[in-house]
Amino acid sequence: MAVRAEKSVLNNILFSGVEDETFLKEIERKLEKKTVKASETLFKQGDDVKGLYLVLSGQVQVYTNRDGECYILSHAESNHLVGEFLPEGGSVRSVGAQVTEDTTLYFLSCAEFRELGKQFPEQSQLLALKIINRLFWNRTILALHLSHLFEGLSEKIVRRLISEMEILSIPSNTLLIKQEDISDELYIIIAGQFQVYRSSAGSNFEDLRIAGRGEPIGEIGVICQSSRLANALSIRDSTVAKLSRASYEKVLKIYPIEISQTFVKSSVNYILETNKSPLKPADTFVFADLSQTKKPEVIQQLTVALSEFGQTIFLTSDRVDAAFSHKGIAQSAFNSEYNHSLLHWLAEQEITHRYVVYVTDDSMTHWTLRCLRQADHVLFLANRKARPEKSDLEKNILNELGQKRVKKTLLLNHPSSNSVPEQSSSWLKGRTLNAHYHIRDENRADYSRVARFLTGNSIGIVLGGGGAKGFAHIGVIRALNELNIPVDLIGGNSIGAVIAAQYAMQWTHVEMIERTLRLCLHGDRFTLPIRSLFSGKRMTKALLDMFGDREIEDLWLRFFSVSCNISRATVMTHSSGSLLAAVLNSNVPPGLFPPQVVGGDLLVDGALLNNVPVDVMAEMNDGGTIIAVDVNACEDLMNNDDHRGGVSGWQLLLNKINPMAEDNSSLGMIEILTRASMIGGLAQRKKGMDGVADLYLQPPVNEFSLMAYKDAKKIEEAGYRYAMKELQKWLGKKKSLG
Repeated sequence: MAVRAEKSVLNNILFSGVEDETFLKEIERKLEKKTVKASETLFKQGDDVKGLYLVLSGQVQVYTNRDGECYILSHAESNHLVGEFLPEGGSVRSVGAQVTEDTTLYFLSCAEFRELGKQFPEQSQLLALKIINRLFWNRTILALHLSHLFEGLSEKIVRRLISEMEILSIPSNTLLIKQEDISDELYIIIAGQFQVYRSSAGSNFEDLRIAGRGEPIGEIGVICQSSRLANALSIRDSTVAKLSRASYEKVLKIYPIEISQTFVKSSVNYILETNKSPLKPADTFVFADLSQTKKPEVIQQLTVALSEFGQTIFLTSDRVDAAFSHKGIAQSAFNSEYNHSLLHWLAEQEITHRYVVYVTDDSMTHWTLRCLRQADHVLFLANRKARPEKSDLEKNILNELGQKRVKKTLLLNHPSSNSVPEQSSSWLKGRTLNAHYHIRDENRADYSRVARFLTGNSIGIVLGGGGAKGFAHIGVIRALNELNIPVDLIGGNSIGAVIAAQYAMQWTHVEMIERTLRLCLHGDRFTLPIRSLFSGKRMTKALLDMFGDREIEDLWLRFFSVSCNISRATVMTHSSGSLLAAVLNSNVPPGLFPPQVVGGDLLVDGALLNNVPVDVMAEMNDGGTIIAVDVNACEDLMNNDDHRGGVSGWQLLLNKINPMAEDNSSLGMIEILTRASMIGGLAQRKKGMDGVADLYLQPPVNEFSLMAYKDAKKIEEAGYRYAMKELQKWLGKKKSLG
């Protein structure tokens, strides 16, 4: 039952300027008194919004948790309010609140507030505007906390800066800052994104960065009193806080030491990239169903997968209408009377949730257009069995996006099956995409893999070359599977490329041992040694039998191999087209097998320059985890006899076949040439590993020779036992770090 509030509660800043006594008395009647003890939680981030609180006495601390960090935003004391909400549209808390001392508050529920709106529409509208402004206040505080420019400033100074700021809504595709203009103000992004770029004579375009929530724009010009150095174009509907030069100088006079030290230090740290990385803006995905057949199931599974990395919500036009209890509000045009409320509500969802999935309608409605204005990344869903031609919806979406820097990914949907897809390239032809992924009905692993790629949490494995020692790679893969460490992207060189391709086909470790051993023992025929010792025909046929005419685009996992282009002295990456060619190009050690000819260039085993291509993986697995597996030691083929003065091949042959001879272990040409082909890559190994691989594994297989294929199972077991131990230690460290 509601308790009548003391008159002093009307001193709250929420009611300043409200003079209607009848309205105020009705508010008093609806307020509910609460007493909360110190350290108790008033509400948690993510809770459903039920109402707001007016502080009569005591103190409430407002905070937000994002990406494992807690940000203290403000403290609400007597005559202030906490727990503001949007009057229209249901929502959840974007912040949490904890009482720091015994506190007395009054609670006004959302339902009671809406009832007041019906009885006193004009007065309630005034309160609603104040509450919305308070929400902007909290969003601005969060943006300033995340901004390197204001890092370390006290709450008192932050509040003063905000009091000098003006909140502006910036529509998508608006030029906020123009290069070479006078720098009269700086901006802090509260919500949305801006493309920062330079232009020069001759229409040259230099793309500098994408700026998101918490990042400042135009600060250098204001601080240094110089003209604008670049342009800033909104690429989403955005909200910014503007601080004029006059206001900046006004606050600077009040807090000269604090402001100067913080601005100079943070700017220098930002330039040197030594500052704490600012919180990334909430990633927004636009989901467009081109198949129009499986949308609900796919959206639900994708949302569940994304939720593993942060709170996620998907928004359809129907769900937006339901939140507002107003049919058709999602279809509001940008000049509609409802546009302002809808923009606020969507911004609140992006602040509250780590990931937001906007689901378009099946045509270019106002809601579809609004989704595209919010897009960081567009996901096109297509039924693999449908015709690959672009639909009208896809064409219209691409036209609407124009030249905006928005990622585009194709999700090819398949029935529940383990068979490798076919002819995926027909879907990729004529499309400019950042990536494509295969997803199977009700296959949770596929959706989790896509979610890891979308959120920068994918795991890539790099397998190096090493002849028979490469069987240790299979042992490492077995350990990864048993420890439930997912592999999203796999690549390698030489024998590493062979095994990586098999794993991308999703064969078991038993199948990989059998198939690889069969390949290696198949042998090849000697040929007249003009270009190579072996003809390569048998190896080519064996690889053809293994992989057929499969294309890399058809693999369940993303895959690449590397080779060395000896015509141009460079490393080649093979991540599309024929899987057979990609593996073959990476498995022709110079001198042993004839080089592959591609476009007139000669390609040989990539070990010549890059035996464990972690740098290639870093480019393809942007932001993800990289595990490198190296089966070669820098020191090998030791303790050889001195053949000073020359060596007789005939004598070595006799020693090989004579069990009574003193030397029965002389190295053969194949081992020497194989080892020699790796020297360049081995010399570059430390340089490539430093700061690139998150985990570097080097299985203890030095006792095995490069040609010890008969010991394949022993080598695989050695790799497995070593990997189990090292991976468990690695997982323990990751767990202890949170």
